[in-house]
Amino acid sequence: MIRAIAIDDEPAALEVLTRYAEKIPFLELKKVFYSAAEALRYLQEADLDLVFIDIQMPDMLGTDLARLLQNRNLALVFTTAFTEYAVEGFTLQALDYLLKPFDFARFLQTCNRALERMGRKKGEGASIFVKEGYDWVRVHLDEVNYIQSDTNLLFIYEKKRRITTRMTLSEMLTILPEDRFVRVHKSYIVALQAVEKIERHQLTIAGVLIPLASTYRETVEKTLLGMKK
Repeated sequence: MIRAIAIDDEPAALEVLTRYAEKIPFLELKKVFYSAAEALRYLQEADLDLVFIDIQMPDMLGTDLARLLQNRNLALVFTTAFTEYAVEGFTLQALDYLLKPFDFARFLQTCNRALERMGRKKGEGASIFVKEGYDWVRVHLDEVNYIQSDTNLLFIYEKKRRITTRMTLSEMLTILPEDRFVRVHKSYIVALQAVEKIERHQLTIAGVLIPLASTYRETVEKTLLGMKK
């Protein structure tokens, strides 16, 4: 469970965050704050994993608050309507930068990135959650062989099961760790460790032939050969 708070001086923005958070089974939004200073007092003693921070607030800029939290073991996500703070946000090692107005799918991507980060820090196998029908399903990234796209549906092939979720490949790529997964075709992402054979126009994974598009071949070969050195 990810324990989080949200800080924003706009009630409507906090209402959206609260509504989205209620839909995610692995996220507990413990409190919301309209004041950065009030949130800072709470953060002195609270045991949290994630903080959603607006940037332009009357009592303190969100970026200034983030600097005060840099020595804490916290993931920071900026939520703002202003693009000009993006570079500064990532300089402060923010986990993500949500540009208002953002939809639930984008919010879920961020929360899955936070979940994956928590798993790595705890030495656990990394995992994410996806919606399959009406249910939330945990995907263990160590078990994934490849992911196939069919319009807005993704088929996630683990070693022993297939999971179907409504998402695009581009959305999935924003969640997956870049050092473990790579796109090889307009319709496929593969787990690098699962690749058994590289041919000119295809890869072999668990006996399945995966098409390798020419536009991705150089990157794929360099990445895989680099892994083998």
